Amino acid sequence: MFNFFRKQNEIPNFSIIKNYSKKDLYFSRSKKWDWLNDKQIFLADNDSYGKIKMVTLDFWSQEMFLDANGQKTMTEYLTILINQFQKNKMEIPTDLDTFMIETLESLNNDLNAIEFSDFPIKIAPEFDNSLTEQSMKN
Repeated sequence: MFNFFRKQNEIPNFSIIKNYSKKDLYFSRSKKWDWLNDKQIFLADNDSYGKIKMVTLDFWSQEMFLDANGQKTMTEYLTILINQFQKNKMEIPTDLDTFMIETLESLNNDLNAIEFSDFPIKIAPEFDNSLTEQSMKN
């Protein structure tokens, strides 16, 4: 028999974020970007010779980069991710907090694509909009 009254997905006890030193920091984009196609973006970067190169991101790195609007803390963002899993009726991964932290730290440390702040910040226009959107405004 079907159970139409099944239990709602329980939220795991995310202990890693509770002790994470940057849990109350805001994060925002700090790299120029544009759409490669209708589903994927690239980051515009300079190589060691000053030539422009395109860096593509995996799905989650891209989502978190695009969500880096400078208006939410890491803890608030975890709640947003939890809500997305619940809305899509998907099981919430027990290591979601660790995965989110590692992804955002990689965007910051490895790609210099986001920055952290103690307070909400407005993204600089060159990082807020895609390169295509910027060129259309000029």
